[in-house]
This record gives sequence, structure tokens and C-alpha cells, in this order.
Amino acid sequence: MKNIVWLLFFAITVASCEKVEPDYFDESANGAYFDYEYAADFNKTLNFGDYIVGNPDTVTTTLKVKLLGYLFDEERTLAVKTKEVEGYLPAGVAIDEVVFSNKEYEKEIEIKVKRPEIEGETYAVCIYLDGSGDIGAGVTGKTEVFLYVTESYEKPSVWYSNVETYLGAWSREKHRFLAQHTGNNQFYTTLYDSNTGLHVFDSIISLNVSSVNALLANEPQEPIELDIPILKETDYPDYTVPYFWSECEEYLGIFLASKFCRFTTMLGGSNTRDIAALFASDAAMQKMEEEKDNFHRMDVLEMLNEYYRYAMMDYPISEYKNLFWVELKNNVNYNVRIPFWWEDPNGLGTAEIVKKYFGEYSDDKYQFMLKTVMKEDGTENFIAASILPFRYDKELDAFGWDESLLGVKQLSGEERLKECYRMIKAANDKRPDSRKFDIPDVDVD
Repeated sequence: MKNIVWLLFFAITVASCEKVEPDYFDESANGAYFDYEYAADFNKTLNFGDYIVGNPDTVTTTLKVKLLGYLFDEERTLAVKTKEVEGYLPAGVAIDEVVFSNKEYEKEIEIKVKRPEIEGETYAVCIYLDGSGDIGAGVTGKTEVFLYVTESYEKPSVWYSNVETYLGAWSREKHRFLAQHTGNNQFYTTLYDSNTGLHVFDSIISLNVSSVNALLANEPQEPIELDIPILKETDYPDYTVPYFWSECEEYLGIFLASKFCRFTTMLGGSNTRDIAALFASDAAMQKMEEEKDNFHRMDVLEMLNEYYRYAMMDYPISEYKNLFWVELKNNVNYNVRIPFWWEDPNGLGTAEIVKKYFGEYSDDKYQFMLKTVMKEDGTENFIAASILPFRYDKELDAFGWDESLLGVKQLSGEERLKECYRMIKAANDKRPDSRKFDIPDVDVD
């Protein structure tokens, strides 16, 4: 037989016959014990509330056991049994046969624990070594472990301040949903930095947005019960289109997260639990009708913002209508923004060309330009970006002329720019006494 390793410190010798004796070494012993140091370690709790992801019917936990005495040359079985604990409902557990090879002196045995039938109730079982197998019970006081099993939920200590503001009041149902949604049983730990003692604001906002999107992505079979807050427009959340938006699109227009938040605030809505019914109410329909023009203005401004971003993406202007397009109206004063090529933030040289034809930028001037060319092209065909038909060349890192055929005359590039100039200059010069814009005189013939 060989001696086995048990001591917390080692007696090291230079000889090959080095020995390490166990804590409870007894030359004549053939036993085993649960390898825990403190009395509290022999009372263990398993909470199924900590295993929400996947909603398992069983959870496996382990217990550490060690042999007492010398190793044997043959395999030996260790009898691990269970018994009820007085005053508790019996916990359901299953334990496979425990076998020690001739080289093992310690191991972790797996205990498969069944989910309790009653949530909030505590079940218990005593797991013990009875010595009836090949290996006896070795140390008094270390042959029994009491396992207490429950499925219960408690409000995490981090759930206050920003967490409550952006995720709402804590509830068991919300806790379970957020764990399953994130795939993280301890999702709440990502919302708080224990090193700084501060909440992680970005993580909280991100969880709000992803959970709202998940709850509102598809029409639910049952009413939504979770009250995840809908953030206000000023928070600029990255919400995606909710399932009920298409029913309101005639009034609300294209989906924008800021518009969704703004209108939700108008209606007095605040969370996912009641937002869908609120949008479908008579009061909401009346408000949609009242705000229809404002929503249209928001859509046009968003279109101009998108066109600004498209400039460096090398999209041909002829494709803009398929990417993002809103039909402009003659009788609406829009909020506009300076086009990319007029501002020329990358210094490609287009600002100089644009100013040659149209002078310094102003919102009023650009809105006048849009409406003038729109009358010529027709509202159904006009693309706002077509007035300045430049296109970015990625290989040369320089601007070029867009070759898309645009407008009623089907012109491209510089010829389209000159034609737009002629229209805008002529329209502005028709009423010289009321001219508001400085459109330079340029010879384009």
C-alpha cells in the first residue's frame, strides 16, 4: 500500500520514498470523510433562483470527500446515502455510485438536485457516509452534510438609484425575464462596479434598451406584465420599431426612436406594460392627427441627416431613394441641415465649388433651394441630395461627380449642379424686391 496526501503542509525529503500523511492518518483505517474545515461548511444551501437561465429541472452540486489511511491496489466503492431532515420537506437528490481508483485519495462527488415543487418553500436532505461500502466512515462529525434546497428570489442589493430609474421597480417576474434575456443568472452584477462603488450607467441603459426591444418586438399572446420604463426622447435610446408601429404609420410616419419616445411621453405612457394599449387608444389617434405634420418634419430632417452620412459611403445618389426617402411637400417649412458637401468637414474641396454657385449656407436658403428644384423634378421623384451631385472616391480619398441621371432632364454630375443653379438663381431673381438670399452670379453657359 502507498501512503496518501492529507496534511496542509508537506514533509519533503530528498529520497524517492517521500511520505505525506493525512490530517487524520491512522495506519489501520479504511474510511472517508467530507473534506470541510468549518462547521458551517457542513450546511449547504442551493437556490434554484440562482439558476434561472435555461430553467433547469435539476442542478448539480458537488461535495468533497477524502480517504483516511493508505491507498489500496484495487478500486473501492464509497457508500453515500441520504435521509430526511426533521421539520423539512424532503429534497429530491440523485447520487451515482462513487468509486475510488487505486490512485485516488480525494474527489468531488456529484449530487443531482431536483427543483422544488413549491416556490419559496425550503426542502432539505442529509447526505451521509454510512460505511457500508468498501470504504468505511472515517471521522466523527465529518460524515454528514445537510443540503437545503429552495427556489426563492430577493431584490439584489444593487437595485436602487439608476437601476430603479431605468429598469423600474424590482419584481420576481422582471428578475427572471432579465436573467433569461441576458443569458446571465447574475445579470445585476454587471450594473454595478464594486471597485468604485458606483452603478455602471452605460450597462443599465443598454439593458433597458435591449429588454424594451425584446418585449415589443412581436405581438405577445398574453398582455405584457413587465413595466420596463420607456425612456424620454432626451435620453436618445436606440429602440427598434415596436410591433404596433405599422398600425400607426399613416400618422406617425417612419419609425424613429426619438419620435417613439416623444409620442409616448405626449400620451403619458411610461413603460412596456401599458404602452401598446395606449398607442391604440382614441386619445392617441386624436393626438397623432394633431401631430402629423410635426412627425413629417421629423422624418424629413432625419432623411437629411441620413444623406449627410451617406456622402462618405460611396452610394450613388440614384440609390438614395431606396435607402431612405421621404416625399417633401410644397406647403411645409422644414427643419433642415447643411449638406455634407457644402460643409465639407473632411476638406475635400467641395465647399469651394458649392459656395461658388450658392454662396454661404443658411437654413432658409437651403430650404428655398429644395423647394425650387422639387417643383421642377416633381415631389415623387425629387431626391434632396441631387442638388449637389458629388460622390466620394474611396480609392483616391477625393470627391468626384456622381454619374446618376437625375431630374426631369436626366443630367448627372457637374451638368446637374449647373442646371440646379439655373433653376434656383432664376426663382430667386423673379422677385428682386423680396430677395432674401444671396445667390452669386455665375456664368454656366
